[in-house]
Amino acid sequence: MSETPIVIKDPAGSRDNEVRPFAIEGMDVRGRAVRLGTVVDQVLSAHDYPEPVAKILGEMLTLTALLGSMLKFDGIVTMQTKSSGPLPMMVADYELSGDGIGRLRGYADIDREKLDQYGASPSFHGLIGSKNGYLALTIDQGDDMERYQGIVELKGETLSEVARNYFVNSEQTPTEIRLRADKDPVTGHWRAGGIMVQHLARGEEGRERILDRETEEQWTRAGVLMHSVKTEELLDPQLDLDQLLFRLFNEDGVRVFEAAHMEKGCRCDRARILAVISQFSDDDVDHMTVDGRINVNCQFCNKTYAFTPDEARGA
Repeated sequence: MSETPIVIKDPAGSRDNEVRPFAIEGMDVRGRAVRLGTVVDQVLSAHDYPEPVAKILGEMLTLTALLGSMLKFDGIVTMQTKSSGPLPMMVADYELSGDGIGRLRGYADIDREKLDQYGASPSFHGLIGSKNGYLALTIDQGDDMERYQGIVELKGETLSEVARNYFVNSEQTPTEIRLRADKDPVTGHWRAGGIMVQHLARGEEGRERILDRETEEQWTRAGVLMHSVKTEELLDPQLDLDQLLFRLFNEDGVRVFEAAHMEKGCRCDRARILAVISQFSDDDVDHMTVDGRINVNCQFCNKTYAFTPDEARGA
């Protein structure tokens, strides 16, 4: 890994926290590359996650950023896993609204007793469990747009493999993905990066995908080049995404498009939470009250809101 220290505050001219769409010249291939710095560090640092858990959640945030940046209108892309393992649920979502900035958040639910059984370095399958687990992708673009949801089993040795299986089985789109999240060994701050390439059907939308010998060879080449990326290249703050894409695809030519920018964001607020708890009965309010207060914790940002019983009853 690069010896350059990872900083928590974005320096002037930082190219972190963005997704860069690209196309490989002469191929029916499109892709996206993402780099997360302060955003992933702020999300993961809000909770005291064990490092193996934080790594997987960091990769899930990276995957969600890749897919969320495809939104053409304001909306929310949500990735969620459910399983029987030490991580019964993980959630990450990307919200685009109004200003063109993607807001990313996420959290992991942990069964500490199960997690303790897997030691210091559990495998991906050890963490998520291998029975009846699934990954769900939900796209919600408001009342005027149809809500979409796709589901795939948690089959694969990594989250990247699970995501690839989703696109192949649910979208019938050949896809290759690399995801990585890790701590800087000097500062201890989190960084994450990822890259994805997809083979596109030729011609108009809805036409049959054409994978003749020439295009199949091109697709194989695109996948091999993408997988040649090194872990340190995905995370290195001194190597921006344009430079990374040039390293990988310069022999064929790579065309980049306008980047999507991100920040950490959470949709919780005091008024919204109060509107929810004010719908509870008086008995429920009494049950929730401890030492004269009702404390509500947001699982995403780990912020706690305190209310009096009178506030909850609208008095």
